[in-house]
Amino acid sequence: MQMHLASLSAGRTFLREVARTGQTLGTVHTLGALHRGHAELIRRAAIENDVAIVTVYPNKSQFEPGISYDFNLDDDIGLALRAGATAVVSSNDTEMFPAGYRTLISQEDYDLRLDGPQERLKEAVTGAIRWICYARPTRSYFGLKDIGQAILVKRAVTDLLLDCEIRFVPTVRYRNGVPISSRLRRFSRSELDELSCLFMALNHARRAVTQGTSCVKNLITSATSLITFRKFKLDFIRIVDADNFENLEQVKLPFIIVGAAVAHGIRVFDSIYVPDQDTLLEGPADIWIDLPEEP
Repeated sequence: MQMHLASLSAGRTFLREVARTGQTLGTVHTLGALHRGHAELIRRAAIENDVAIVTVYPNKSQFEPGISYDFNLDDDIGLALRAGATAVVSSNDTEMFPAGYRTLISQEDYDLRLDGPQERLKEAVTGAIRWICYARPTRSYFGLKDIGQAILVKRAVTDLLLDCEIRFVPTVRYRNGVPISSRLRRFSRSELDELSCLFMALNHARRAVTQGTSCVKNLITSATSLITFRKFKLDFIRIVDADNFENLEQVKLPFIIVGAAVAHGIRVFDSIYVPDQDTLLEGPADIWIDLPEEP
């Protein structure tokens, strides 16, 4: 039986029954505006566990004051259940941030190193850890599209002795290379095609490493030369240590090649996570899907 549980208390009653019966639980924690990237997380959670729960809450601490997050809860519930979720738990600001709330997960300045303070990575990690503490899942699933959050959540779970396995799921990409993101849902097909050169530039850098180039400055210069934006503006391309997000001078495993571009006032990211030699040589195990049709 699939269901929507519209409050923390309703969700908690269900979760207690899951724990009582000894079933394994997989969770996917979202801000809403679900897409096929989320569907892949949910699908894997459903396959690998007895019960799969999706949480939907646009974590207000991740957004600038006054900004509202555009999502449709009914649409999100439908997508989650079709992808295999047993239940969707939704919440609101009153439940999630009652008067006097003050706790954030501190990880020194790691949250600032990858994408900058405007991305509020500390708040994103805190939101994920709160949901993990609430649901107490056997496994929780995070996409490699949001590699910074995924790595820091896994570190926080380890440091806080939480009994939960963090599973990384490959990035879901359109066939032109653009990673699926809720940030791009208002972009046209032509804009998605233009943005595709960011992935091509990042992947060019990975391939250059396999051919013996190790100087990061040279890798970035070569990758940047492939960017041919018209509507977008390149923000940065960086190569960082995957353990601490510090900029590298010489490439060494594990590392992340990350880039960002801006259009319509929206900052969009892409990245390639290279944790080992096999990924370096073969490329990441991304999941490829067809581009959306023009309306």
